[in-house]
Amino acid sequence: MQQSNSFLKDVSIIIPVHNRGDLTEKCLLSLASSINTATYELIVIDNASTDKTSEILDSVSGDITVIRNKTNEGFALACNKGARVAQGEYLLFLNNDTEVSDNFIDTLLQAAKSDSSRGAIGAKLLYPDGRTQHAGIAFNEDGTPYHIFQGFPADHAAVTSSRSMAAVTAACLLIRSNIFQQVGGFDAAYRNGFEDIDLCMKLRLKGFSSYYCAECVVTHHEESSEGRKRHDAENLLMFATRWSEHIQPDDATYLTAHGLKIVWSKGIGKYEALETAGNSVDNIADSRTMIDRAQKLCLEGRHEEAAAILNSIVERRFTMGRDDEFETWQLLGNCMTRLNRAAEAENAYLQAVEKDISSERPFLGLGSVAMLQKNWTAAQYGFLAALARNPEATRAEFGLGVSLAARDKHEQAVKHFQKVVTSNPANADAVFYLYRSAMESNKPEVAISALSEYLELNPNDADFWFHLAGALWKSGSADDAIAACRRVLELNPQHSDAVKSLTFMEQHADATA
Repeated sequence: MQQSNSFLKDVSIIIPVHNRGDLTEKCLLSLASSINTATYELIVIDNASTDKTSEILDSVSGDITVIRNKTNEGFALACNKGARVAQGEYLLFLNNDTEVSDNFIDTLLQAAKSDSSRGAIGAKLLYPDGRTQHAGIAFNEDGTPYHIFQGFPADHAAVTSSRSMAAVTAACLLIRSNIFQQVGGFDAAYRNGFEDIDLCMKLRLKGFSSYYCAECVVTHHEESSEGRKRHDAENLLMFATRWSEHIQPDDATYLTAHGLKIVWSKGIGKYEALETAGNSVDNIADSRTMIDRAQKLCLEGRHEEAAAILNSIVERRFTMGRDDEFETWQLLGNCMTRLNRAAEAENAYLQAVEKDISSERPFLGLGSVAMLQKNWTAAQYGFLAALARNPEATRAEFGLGVSLAARDKHEQAVKHFQKVVTSNPANADAVFYLYRSAMESNKPEVAISALSEYLELNPNDADFWFHLAGALWKSGSADDAIAACRRVLELNPQHSDAVKSLTFMEQHADATA
C-alpha cells in the first residue's frame, strides 16, 4: 500500500457490497441525509453483485468512486482495494446493511483526534428494534472474542459508556489511513469474519488501542450478507492459533463494572447479576476488590476501564469503610484528570474532600484540574490548601510554582521551585522551571546553581548543558558559557540551537568581558 502525504478529504468512507441492493440503497440514502462538518468521499467496492446493485450505484451522484470486481473477492480484499485509492486522512469502513445518523463522522473523528493512541474507533450499533448489536468486543475466560452486552437496551449504562476495548467491529470502523497501512490492512486469509478483530490485535502490538465510541449511533441490519457465518469455525481456529499468546480475557472487567457476570453453556452466554447486594460484609469485600482492580488498571494507564469500575461502585452505593469511600472518589478524580474530563474530576475530588478534609491529596487534584483549565488562581488555591495540610508535599510546591510562573510572578515561583529542587536535585521538571523563572526574574546565579547540581547527577543531558550555557552567558561568565555550549555539541553535534549560540558567543565574548 502506498501512503499519500497530502489528503483531499478528511474521511474516505469505504463500503464493500455483494447483492442486497435494497440495503445498499438505504445505506447510501442515510449517508446523503447525514449532516457532518467533515469532508468525505465515498468508495464502493462491488463484489460481483448479480442483483440491481450495479444500477443503484450508477444512479448515485457526487464524490463517489465505484470499483467493480469480476468475482466476489470477500470483505478483506475489497476493503484493502478501497483503501489503496482513498484520498482521506482517515478511512471509515462501513457495512452496506447500516443506516447512519447526523454527525456520525464528526463524532468518530472527535474520538480519534482526542487521543492519538487510539487506533480503531468503533460505533454503537443498534438492531432496527433498538436493542444493542455492538458495544465493543471482549474476550471471555476461554479467550474467545464476542460482542459484549449484545441485546442490551440502548440506554443501559454498559452501552452508553465509551471506553477502550480489546476490539471493535468493522461494520463501522474509523482508522487513520497511515496506521491502516502501517499494520498491513485487513488480512485476506480470513473469509468474511474475524478480519476486524485481527486488525485490532495488530494495532495493539503497535501500541494502539481500540475504542468504543458510544456517542456515535448506527443502525445495523446484521448478518444480511450471503454466507456471513459460513467460515466462522475456520476463521476462529486461524485467529486463535495466530494470537493465542496475546489474548487476554478481559470481559470480567466490563461486566463487574456494571454489577454483572456471564455464565456460558454450549457457547451461549447468559448475563446474571452479581450476588452482592443486601449483604454489607460482602459489599465491603467486593468493593475492596474492585478498588484494587481499578488501581491496577490506573497503573497500566487504562484509565477509562478504571473509571468505569469506580463509577459502578458509586452508582451501586456499596457499603464501604470511610477509607475506601475516600479512595474511590480520589482514584476516580485521578482517572478523570488523566482523561481530561475536568468537571467530573473536580466533582470527584470535592467528594473526596468531604470524606477526609485533612488529606492533601484531593486538593492536589483540584489544583491539577485547575491547571488543565489554565485557571491559575484556582490552581494556586488548591496547592496552597494541600501545603496547609502537608508542608512536605513537593507536588504542591511544584504546582504552586507553575501557577505563579504562568501569571508572570517568577520571583515568587523561584522560591517554590527551589524547595522542590532542594528535596530532589534530579527532578528535571522542577530544575527546568526553576531555570526559566530564575532567568525571567534576572537571577541567573540561581539557575546556574540548580543546573550545575543536576548535571553532576546527569552529566550527559545535552539540553540542560544548553540551559546552563544560557544562564552562564546572562551572568557574564562568557568563557564558561562557551565551554558549556561546546559540551552540548560533544554530546549532540546536531544540536542546532547550540551551534547558533556558540557562534554568537564566540563573536561577542569580548564585549561581555
